[in-house]
Amino acid sequence: MHFIEAGRGAPLMLLHGLGSSCQDWEYQIPEFSRHFRVVAPSLRGFGESEIPDGPHSVKTWAEDVAALIRYLNLGRTHVMGFSMGGAVAFQLAADHPELIDRLVILNSQPSFALDHWTKHLMVLSRIAMARALGMSRLARFVAKRMFPEPENADLRRRMIRRHSTNDRRSYLEALNALAGWTVTDSLDRIVAPTLILAADADFTPVEEKQRYANEMPDARLEIIENSRHISHVDQADRVNALVLDFLLQTEGPNNRP
Repeated sequence: MHFIEAGRGAPLMLLHGLGSSCQDWEYQIPEFSRHFRVVAPSLRGFGESEIPDGPHSVKTWAEDVAALIRYLNLGRTHVMGFSMGGAVAFQLAADHPELIDRLVILNSQPSFALDHWTKHLMVLSRIAMARALGMSRLARFVAKRMFPEPENADLRRRMIRRHSTNDRRSYLEALNALAGWTVTDSLDRIVAPTLILAADADFTPVEEKQRYANEMPDARLEIIENSRHISHVDQADRVNALVLDFLLQTEGPNNRP
């Protein structure tokens, strides 16, 4: 598993989304590393990490992250997960609550059950485009949806450049791993203080995220306005401020004065 590390202090693990890698935290690492020991891995199958044979699973990614926390002797760790990385963070918190200090979930949910036709369509269209058109064409399609405004041209170019390098088999395995995955029956076991960040124009509505926040013992929701899905890029300052406020003002075993 490839990872980058920066800063000193209480540990903070950053988990990227589908088709991304540790590089996609470029707006967070400089800010967060002023206060924390930041560790940003590329999950197996992505970035410079190994592409294993066989299927991927959210549970396996979570076990990889748990192993990395132990390997680096981080102890109880703040974990922030975006989209697919949010699913991994949920799984990690459910399976290994002893490793989690504080949890931040960005534009994700504890279930990717295909319970609506729009979710089926999104998964099927991604699979079809990856198989028929290749990763470069898929990257262009997704980048245009994520950053449609003319002033976001540079963000689109960077996303296309990075996501075009994804291994197609690994990307498809990841889609299959997410489809139908859920830990909704374990939400009451996630006792770590949790900040849920929801973009106002994300794939799933804010109301859906509020419902699962209400089912968790210690979770609160903050809305990111004028944002689509990749909020840590298109609203980086807002996201960074909310995360730092949550982590620095919440007293815990790793960040007491």
